[in-house]
Amino acid sequence: MLFFIYNKVVNYSVGIIYNKSKANAKKLALRIALWLKQNKCKVFVSGSMSAKAKKFDFVLSVGGDGTMLKIIRTFSPLSVPVKGINLGSLGFLTDVDTDEVLILLKNILSSGFKIEKRILLLVEFEYKGKKLKTVAVNDCVVRSLSGGKLITVDVDIDKNFTAEYKCDGMIIATPTGSTAYSLAASGPIVYPNLPVFILTPISPHTLTQRPMILPSKSSISFVAKNKYSNGKIMVSIDGQENYTLPNGAKIKFSTYKKSLKLIKNCSRSYFETLKTKLHWSV
Repeated sequence: MLFFIYNKVVNYSVGIIYNKSKANAKKLALRIALWLKQNKCKVFVSGSMSAKAKKFDFVLSVGGDGTMLKIIRTFSPLSVPVKGINLGSLGFLTDVDTDEVLILLKNILSSGFKIEKRILLLVEFEYKGKKLKTVAVNDCVVRSLSGGKLITVDVDIDKNFTAEYKCDGMIIATPTGSTAYSLAASGPIVYPNLPVFILTPISPHTLTQRPMILPSKSSISFVAKNKYSNGKIMVSIDGQENYTLPNGAKIKFSTYKKSLKLIKNCSRSYFETLKTKLHWSV
């Protein structure tokens, strides 16, 4: 699902959201805002990670991948393109360094920008008596409320029972999230534009239960059971939103109706990012 969409307008409306806990994030955000205003753009700047979604032409995230994940979940429902500026340590989503920012913005103002579309994961479950729907950019992790405790997860794919997993937890990841927790749990690296999900068990007690790559059109569900912690189950969205569910909770997964719209960094390929971030050339 790779789409290049040429976007060029006279005066862009730009949101800049920075992580105020990151050193120099506010200073950089204000410097970018000043430059954009001098170039006749409308600019909104916020240091609040709970900034409300508004319909901008695009949004800049100033921080690390954690900042970017929150901003994607906030602005993707409005189909607002986003771009991350890296002040973190690793930065797969934030692939523009601080010394590249003005070069990127000059190119956008002179030639427009190209968009790369990626799938997002819709997660549905019942929480405190209400049906809850939330969106994951990287992954959803289902595990015991007590870390390191064994749980049992029954997995259905397209309404067919697939397997019972006895494991420390289960990860369902998007291709974007294939380089996150799923990778640490021995999942595969998946090219980020592919329409697939990755199902990765965490420390399965049956060695033949390996990670699986599934079509994103699949309807997937977990029923999670836990004999520890009073049967409580933890559901974690991108490691940022956490919910405690009762024993036997059912969690459903599908493709979210809107795509992540990522402004393409045409000066760097995905494989260059992998080599740099994973130190393949060292």
